[in-house]
Amino acid sequence: MSTIDRCDYDVTVVTTASLPWLTGPAYLSLHQAIGLTRLGYRVAYGVPWVEAEDQDWLWGTPIFACRQAHRDWLLREAEALGCEARLEIFHYRAEVWHLFRSIVPKEDVIAAAPSSRALVMIEPEHLTWKAVSTPRPAADFERVIGVVMTNYGYYIARQPFPGSGLLARWVTRLHRFLIRRYTDLAIPISPAVADVTAGHPGGEARVTGVYGGYAEVPPVTATTRGAYFIGRLVWEKGLEAVIDIARLSGHPIDVIGNGPDEAAIRALATQRSAPLRFLGPTAEAWRCLTDYRVFVNPSASEVLCSTTAEALVAGRHVVLYDCPANEPFRRYPNTHFFSDTEGALAGLRRALSEAPQAPDLARREFDWLQACRTLAAFWEDASRPPAPAGRAVAPPSPGHRSLA
Repeated sequence: MSTIDRCDYDVTVVTTASLPWLTGPAYLSLHQAIGLTRLGYRVAYGVPWVEAEDQDWLWGTPIFACRQAHRDWLLREAEALGCEARLEIFHYRAEVWHLFRSIVPKEDVIAAAPSSRALVMIEPEHLTWKAVSTPRPAADFERVIGVVMTNYGYYIARQPFPGSGLLARWVTRLHRFLIRRYTDLAIPISPAVADVTAGHPGGEARVTGVYGGYAEVPPVTATTRGAYFIGRLVWEKGLEAVIDIARLSGHPIDVIGNGPDEAAIRALATQRSAPLRFLGPTAEAWRCLTDYRVFVNPSASEVLCSTTAEALVAGRHVVLYDCPANEPFRRYPNTHFFSDTEGALAGLRRALSEAPQAPDLARREFDWLQACRTLAAFWEDASRPPAPAGRAVAPPSPGHRSLA
């Protein structure tokens, strides 16, 4: 249960994953908690606690001997990212499901959360997979909000076993039921998961942003020629396409990250004589982008890819797959969409030959404090009825500032 006294908070943010596991929910949930704190809210931040054996699977070695050690580490990370007030952190018991490469709660996360005006559940369907959870009518919050950011149906449908497509459709229906049962409002962060939230109050909204350090990356020059991929090294992220793009273009691509499929990805790159360099993971990618001109991102598994947003805010070109998850990026300059290998090669050639346009629009719209204001608008007036399905509650007036 929570180590926080059962006192009132403005908002509790609960996530399915936390740093140092380098995943989107881990990064984005911490930034949301920090941003809401900087806006003056009293924030509790709930993260999973896994034992040594599962830490070994996640990080290659057990890192934290106890919850307090993990809590202290997260507080240092929050301070380094600009958190000016103390962020209250609590744990819930969890375990790793190796088959699904996921962290799964072992207890009722909703009951573990301290009393708050609002509960923000990052991946609400994931948080309620296993443990019996408190249904919405019995949960003591003015508003429960689910932020939906993972395309589980896509991952399941790609698994090499009979009936994976049927299972993916069943899981989507299950997730739709769980979201309805446990939340008042659901926010899909892109059209890629709109079917999971269909018919439920809420609607797509920009509730995620980009760390301010990306706006400070030096601009591309005429001699900047580097290309990179950054992300978790699993086949679902489009790594085979990265290999083929590098091989067919002859242009080297640096691969930043690690993951369970890394050995197989390295082997295939060697087999196909693709000019890839594997640089390992980084927790501060904005410090690595100076020498790169273009981000090659063929993944179709994302919902709203944070690394794409980071590249655009840094003023880099992005070569990306034409799919519903990437539709929100179409409005920004420096994006090059493709649907096949020839299109990817053409996009890379354009990115290497054209100077990037100014990233002003991306920097405004991926501002973290504005994203947190938009998120807060979903509970600020909890007395009004939820928005009609498919429409977001109107956010407050913008006031663009960088989180960092």
